[in-house]
Amino acid sequence: MVVNSEREKVGRERVAQWQASGLSQRAYAIKQGFPIRQVGYWVQRLAGAQAVPALLPVRVVPTVTAAAPINLRSENGWTLRLPGDVPARWLAELMRAL
Repeated sequence: MVVNSEREKVGRERVAQWQASGLSQRAYAIKQGFPIRQVGYWVQRLAGAQAVPALLPVRVVPTVTAAAPINLRSENGWTLRLPGDVPARWLAELMRAL
């Protein structure tokens, strides 16, 4: 629905005056002699126009997280600490060798 700029200007002025009045929408409309739903219509209409989000540029940066270290402990008391990014195949060969 296209609203001409003059009607929108009047609607903005009425909403601003209503907000400054401290009255309810109904009381303000009755006091000013407007149709009761008119103030509410413009409040919703103008809020909807302002609620349209603008497109903002976004830059996606991949995050690099270090894998948790791997700790191997033997029954004999020794501990082998390996980086978390050790290839699985290499780790499997190490486990077979131990």
